[in-house]
Amino acid sequence: MGRKKKIEFLMNTEWMFEKPIDQEHKEYKLLSYFQKMGKKLDNMELYPSFIELSLHLANIQTLIKDKKIIYTDKKFSTIDDELLVKDLKIKEIPKLEIEEIDEFTKILSYSAPRMLEYFNIAKSVWEIKKNKDNVLEKKGYFYYTNPKDEQLYIWEFDIKPVNKKSPESKTLVNLIYSDKKNNLTITKIINTFSHWNVENKTKLPLFEMTCDGEFPINETLLPLFKRKLISYVNQVQILENYKKNKEQLNS
Repeated sequence: MGRKKKIEFLMNTEWMFEKPIDQEHKEYKLLSYFQKMGKKLDNMELYPSFIELSLHLANIQTLIKDKKIIYTDKKFSTIDDELLVKDLKIKEIPKLEIEEIDEFTKILSYSAPRMLEYFNIAKSVWEIKKNKDNVLEKKGYFYYTNPKDEQLYIWEFDIKPVNKKSPESKTLVNLIYSDKKNNLTITKIINTFSHWNVENKTKLPLFEMTCDGEFPINETLLPLFKRKLISYVNQVQILENYKKNKEQLNS
């Protein structure tokens, strides 16, 4: 048997104090962290990713309030191993030079809102409301209701290859409705306003998207929803291919 893969976080909670303590350097480090975390979440590697994000968010809040570091030296034995309150430890921040104190304050001010924003975005979830078995049609609909003003957004989507020779896919979307729901049902809106799927509207999958926090639709939420859609469809496709291959081997 192969060696068990060691489970580690992408970044420790002392990252702000690693030399050099420089705002620009830490901005790049935080961006790199978000990119790596994004890949994990795109691949449905939700744990221990959410645990790590939660720890970083709690650490930043404690640094702001008490100027102390929250950390853990727990050795995770499984992917879904929980991080309990008793596993958390607190220590003083390292001694800083005068010029480093100013940089640390800037780093903290820059990092706090961005970590909270990324955490809220990462918490966004989807649920298949209808026609789960038809996901591999790679067409369908998804909707989102803004919790602030109850504005309803409904898109139709079509996942296609980038080109005939490419294994990569792109997700085309078309906003078919953006208004209050009023007395309309989701099904009625789709039947009335859908342009791409004229014949099989009622058979295509329907996803509901939710997200905590207030973010712009086009710049943040829509790209996020598209990534979650294509990631899920790809995961289903991989599972189906695995089942087919296994059946062929057993036949």
